[in-house]
This record gives sequence, C-alpha cells and structure tokens, in this order.
Amino acid sequence: MADNPNKLSQFWQELKRRRVLHVITVYATSAFVIIELVNNLTEPLNLPTNLATIVIIVLAVGFPLAIILSWLYDLTSEGVERTKPLIEIEEGDKPVVPNAWRIATYVSFVVIIGLVTINIVGGTRGLRPGEIQTLLILPYQNYTGDDQLDILLSGMHSALIGDVGRIPDLIVISKTTSDVYKDSDKTLSQIAEELGVDAIIEPGVMCAGDTVCFQLAMNTPNEEQLWIAEYSESKSQIPNIHNRITKQIAVELKIELTTDQASVLAERRTVDTEAVDAYMKGLFYLDKTDRGGIQKAREYFSNAIKIEPDWAPPYTGMAGVWAYQMQMSFISPSLAIPKIYENLNRALELDPNSSPTLIIPKLLSLYGRNGTGRKAKKNSSIPLN
Repeated sequence: MADNPNKLSQFWQELKRRRVLHVITVYATSAFVIIELVNNLTEPLNLPTNLATIVIIVLAVGFPLAIILSWLYDLTSEGVERTKPLIEIEEGDKPVVPNAWRIATYVSFVVIIGLVTINIVGGTRGLRPGEIQTLLILPYQNYTGDDQLDILLSGMHSALIGDVGRIPDLIVISKTTSDVYKDSDKTLSQIAEELGVDAIIEPGVMCAGDTVCFQLAMNTPNEEQLWIAEYSESKSQIPNIHNRITKQIAVELKIELTTDQASVLAERRTVDTEAVDAYMKGLFYLDKTDRGGIQKAREYFSNAIKIEPDWAPPYTGMAGVWAYQMQMSFISPSLAIPKIYENLNRALELDPNSSPTLIIPKLLSLYGRNGTGRKAKKNSSIPLN
C-alpha cells in the first residue's frame, strides 16, 4: 500500500512531462470557445439547429484521441517527435516545457474562468428540455406612431402564431386569446397565471415601410428574460423571418427539430411586398368572423393570389374564408367544402408544409363532403390531423 502514493506521484509527473495536462487544458478551452461560437452564430447565419450537437459529439470523440496522441508524441522545435520513455532519459536531463506551452496553458485557464463567469453571472438562465410546454405570443406593439400599421401587425401576429405552432411538443395560445391582452395593463406574471403558460413572447415593431424592423423578447412568468432578438428586413422577407424566428425559438426552448422540420424552416422565398400586405390584411379581416370582415378577407386574399399566384399562404387564407362562412352558417357545407378543398389542394401543391394547411383540415373533419355533419373521410392529398 505504501507504494501506491509513490506510483500515483510518478504517474502525475509523467503526465506533466508528456504535456498531457497542457493538452487537456488547451483542448477544453478551445472546445468551450467553439461550442459558444456555434451557439451564438446558429441563428444569425441560419445554420442547422442540430449543428451544435454534431460539434459537441465531434469534440467529445476527439478528446481521448488528443490525450493519447499527447502521451505518445511531443511537439518540439524540430517538429513532431515520439516522446521518449522515462527510462531512456539520462539522469539530470530535466525536460523543459517550452514557453509557448506555458503561455497557452495560462491563457486557457484565464479564458475558461472568464467564460464560466460570464455564463453564471451575466448569462440568462439555461432551460431544460421540456421546461417550456405552453407559449403565449402577445400582439405586436406598434412603436412607429402610425396607427394604420395595426392591420398589418395583426396579420403578422396571426402568421407568427401559425408558424411557431409548427414546433413539436409546444402549445401556442390562439390569437383570439392573445388579442384579449392587447394594450393590457396586466403584468406578465398576471397574464401567465390566468392562462397557465410557461413563457410569453412580447413582439414590437419600430419601423414598417419597405423595411420592417422589430424585436421579440421571451420571458418567464417571473419576467426573467430568456431570449431577445432584433430583425430588420425587407417586407418581402417577412415569411422567411418567421421561419428564422420559429427555428430560433425551438433552439432556445431546447426542442429538437427533425431533419425534415429544420429543412422546411430553412426554405427561403422572396414575395412581392404588395402580396405580403394583401395577405396580412386578409388575415386581419378573417379574424373578424363576421360577414363584412370575411368578405374583405376574401378580397385581400384574391388580390394576393393575383400578385403572387405561386405563393401558397393566400390560398390557405381563401380556404379559411370558405371554412369560416360554413362554420358561421353563412353558406351551406355542400357549397363551401368543394371551394375549401380546391384552394387547400392548390396550397398543398405549392407548399405542402404551409402552416395553415395543418389547421383548416381539422375544421373540415367536422363535416362530410355532402354536408351531413358526419366526419369527413381522409382525403389522399390533405393531411387531416
């Protein structure tokens, strides 16, 4: 037993002689910096959401390899050389650690301490997977001073709720409920308690012309900020921005997206700004669910289709017009359902992943094609959920 401390001491000295400890320190620091860099650049550069996981796996696999190589080889002024066993070193020939290794090790220690301090003291609280299951997106706050933009912002709010609602294992509160809290004096804590939500997103628009600039902040019921981001893009890029926001929210909530889901959110399309305007206004009036509002929605969706005939969302909006008219008993199911399927099938042809196509079929499932009220059979081209 008396030999054990001596053997441990010899092993420790051998680790230092072979510079394994230096390699571990430098490798850990480099890995820490790389992971932080990937996490911070994922959203701005629209990188795959699973990139951070891949990087961590690669670094984890490389760690033992780095230790083994540092034990076997040494980097000297003459290049890479195999490290001599201790018995081959002449007595009194003490190995000297190069200054470069010393400096790299000291710098690594400082960087590690700094990053840990920033994450503990200055960083936001990390979420655990599944901690946020219910989310409320409040109506956009209009900070531009132009009240005429409220219709556009209401449409953007509807579209954002629909897009974020595609995130798996996340319940997003409906726009109807969210609108109740527009310009409300209630605190986030009071709203969260009333609705039983785990987090609330507060969006606000600072400018809206040819360019739209807005900010989104996600907070806990205790008003602790989990995430904040600012966007400034051409109005024609609003659908793409919503995809980026949806993707980033999934990242922040630690919700793993499948490869297909991440691919859908990575799709980009430039849309005519007048078509975007018409579509957003159509969503605003569709939410009114009265005869006048539904008629205006129909006009705006029709206009958007004329401008951008190959853009799917206006067709889903038009399907919604017919669905709401049927739901409110303004027209019979026998008249509405063929029109709903006509527009919805067209939307599916153009974009099978359009978020509204996942909502309208649920309404259709309440009606048969013949208007008898029996549950409709699944149509081969429409994902009835």
